[in-house]
Formats: sequence, C-alpha cells, structure tokens
Amino acid sequence: MDEARKFDPPFTLYEADRRSALRIRRITGGWGVRRFFNQMGIHAGDEVRVLSRAPFGGPLVIESRKSRVAISKQLAERVRVEVIP
Repeated sequence: MDEARKFDPPFTLYEADRRSALRIRRITGGWGVRRFFNQMGIHAGDEVRVLSRAPFGGPLVIESRKSRVAISKQLAERVRVEVIP
C-alpha cells in the first residue's frame, strides 16, 4: 500500500452528508485546484459544512467561516474530509 494513501481520510467532500461538521484534511490535485480553493479562502484544516447538493452530479454549496461557496462535483471530489465529533 502506498504510504500517502494509508493516511488519506476515508471520503471526499462530495460524499459527505449534508449538515455534518467537517474538517478539510487534504486538497489533492494540481496547482489550479489548490489556487481555486486558496482564492475562496478554503484551506486544509478549515471547518466546513455542506449546505446543499444539486441533483445529477451538480454543484455543492458549502459554508466556511460564515461564507457560502458553490463548488463543482469535480472540485469537491479533490477535497478529503473527516467528520468532526
């Protein structure tokens, strides 16, 4: 097993349940993906909450630091999260 994969959280932001408190553990992808999240003010370690999910693979609306941001399915699948107990 690859060492990096051994420590990956078990699910992505897109797979997370609505309204659950989440912590971003890792943002995967290239420079463009990381740049998008940096511009939105979303970083590893931040707490987020999924507010809504559009049907048929549509975008998510998440809340981070009292701001709401829409994120495409493709970008949401690049964000690894864990549930905050």
